[in-house]
Formats: sequence, structure tokens, C-alpha cells
Amino acid sequence: MRKLPVAQPPAYLTSALRVMASRERNRRLALNHPFRHFADRFRLWMDNLMRPLALPFAGGFLSAMLLFGMLVPSFSFSYQRFGDDVPLGLFTEPRVKMQSPFGYPDEDLAVEVLVDVQGRVIDYTITEGPDLPKGSATRRAIENNLLYTEFTPATAFGQPTYGKAQVKFTRTLVNVKS
Repeated sequence: MRKLPVAQPPAYLTSALRVMASRERNRRLALNHPFRHFADRFRLWMDNLMRPLALPFAGGFLSAMLLFGMLVPSFSFSYQRFGDDVPLGLFTEPRVKMQSPFGYPDEDLAVEVLVDVQGRVIDYTITEGPDLPKGSATRRAIENNLLYTEFTPATAFGQPTYGKAQVKFTRTLVNVKS
């Protein structure tokens, strides 16, 4: 018998025996611990389901957040009131609360004033009238007048907010005849 050739098992037999042993082991574990068996099967099912979806989902989410973050600063949200719009009281313009004791300039001017949430003037732009140089007496008179003028700030949904107001400076001529 020793002189007979040793028969080698086929390659598929080894793998087939391992598969059968693994199935039998799983069947016995399922009988002994049914809850753990279902938990393991559920975990395997979720892993097989989520693995192909996780990377595309994460890439899509991150690229969407990056693009949205780049676009947000370019959006401008501004309030515009139209002529025939019915005022609802949701937005109010800044209004003059108390006027300055200083006199008005010599020319007729229109000034656009930017008012902060406390009702103070932040900046102004002359929209109508002559072009005034930086150090002129008329410009200083406008600045003094705006510095001491109190405004009621603009509101949006009842909360104070920044707003723009138009202020017109007109000279008044009083003729007294006796």
C-alpha cells in the first residue's frame, strides 16, 4: 500500500468543504443566539448597502457646501419699496426725531444719510446741489447739522436696523416790508 501513489484532493473540494463548515457553524450560532444572528445579518446588510453610497454622498454634500459657501456672499438682500406698495409696518424708514439747532447752508441741497441702529448718522452723500469741496464752509455746516440731528432708526419686523433717509436743505428767504 505504501507504494501506491498518494491521491491529491481536487482544489475545489477544499473550498467547498470550508463553505459547508462555515454554513453549518452559522446555522448552529443562529439556533443558539438568534438575536445576535439577526443583528449580525442586519449589520452586514447595512454595510453592503452604505459602502457604495457613502463616498458619493459625502463628495456631493461637501461640493454642494463649498459651492453654496462661495455663492452666498454674492447674494444681495435689499429692501425696495414700490410706489403703489401698501405699507404693512414690517419695514419703516428712518425719521427725523430732533433737528439740529445749527443753521442751514446757503445752497439748496439734498443729502442721502445712512443711519445706524441707534439713530446716529454714519455717512452721507450729497445727491442734489452743487459739488462742494471737502473743506468748504457749506460742507462743514451740513456735517454739523447732521452730527446733532437725531433720527429714529429704520426697523425691519420691529427690530432696529440700518437705513437710508433723504434730507433736503433749503434756504428760506424772509422778506419783511414795513
